[in-house]
Amino acid sequence: MDTQDESVKEINAKIKTLWKSVIIFGLFTIVGIFAGNVILILIGLLFVIGGIWGIGKFKKMLQNQLTDYQPGKGFSFFRKTGEQKIKQITYSQYGLAGLILVCVLLKLSTFYAISFGVIGILVLQYTFKRRISLHTKIDDASLFELEEIGIITSKDIVNALYKDFESWTNVQPGNKVFLVKQDALVCIVMNENLKAVRREWQLRDIKKLGLLGSGNDGQGLLLFLGISQDEVIRLKMEGSSFQDSPEQFMTYFLQALDKAHLSTQVDIVKNTRDGRYLQTSENHNMSTSPSHTTNNRKLDIEVTDETASTKMERSSGNSGRILDL
Repeated sequence: MDTQDESVKEINAKIKTLWKSVIIFGLFTIVGIFAGNVILILIGLLFVIGGIWGIGKFKKMLQNQLTDYQPGKGFSFFRKTGEQKIKQITYSQYGLAGLILVCVLLKLSTFYAISFGVIGILVLQYTFKRRISLHTKIDDASLFELEEIGIITSKDIVNALYKDFESWTNVQPGNKVFLVKQDALVCIVMNENLKAVRREWQLRDIKKLGLLGSGNDGQGLLLFLGISQDEVIRLKMEGSSFQDSPEQFMTYFLQALDKAHLSTQVDIVKNTRDGRYLQTSENHNMSTSPSHTTNNRKLDIEVTDETASTKMERSSGNSGRILDL
């Protein structure tokens, strides 16, 4: 199955699950109305409204209808510090425990409520909390390793790192490395035999943004980038490494994206006042670096651009071109 099919399948699976939830809790609401149980009515309505809202959101993502990115706005969870994220996750665990208690007291699917509730609490505790607390923004050892392998040069300024694996000794084809540089987002897609494909996007060129949990128990993330009016890039982070948190990486990515967009706005205002025209990002050529030859540690990196043939899926959707990584 290619990456595009995986992304579409995951979104459709979430929509299907939400429809089931809407139907089930809709029935709970009806039962509560006939039984005169206010608590059951409120719980049912809460999940029905939330489910319908989620279905609408996922359908828009499926159709690549992303919202314009506004610096400092939206994605509130990912803008929090690691400590704040852990605290919010703890509150979610309390909420799950409370929901289990309510289901037990009302005798509503007690077995399923306890089973799924306990699993949810454990996943939040030993997956999300753990990797958020263990994640390192970037350190000298990682920078040296990336430079030795050939992913960056000594001149690159790297603000954040995420990878789909814990050690370079167990890299699998399809694994990805994400870097946030001072002015760009870089994605390295690993192939076989120490080969990789590199893509790079200037931060100021990213006009739209979307985020969606993916994978088993929502441990991964699907990142949607709207580069122009007719192109959307879907980047999948597996979230399978306890040393690399997609949640923390997104925090640093949003900070860099805010800075790039705010500086662009300042430049536009300055040049407008001076009577000059600012060159648009569409006229900028995507920066590339030469391919590296393979040796003991070097990766054979293929640098791609908009005109080059790539090893990644590109398709045409209702809203334009789609690039899946």
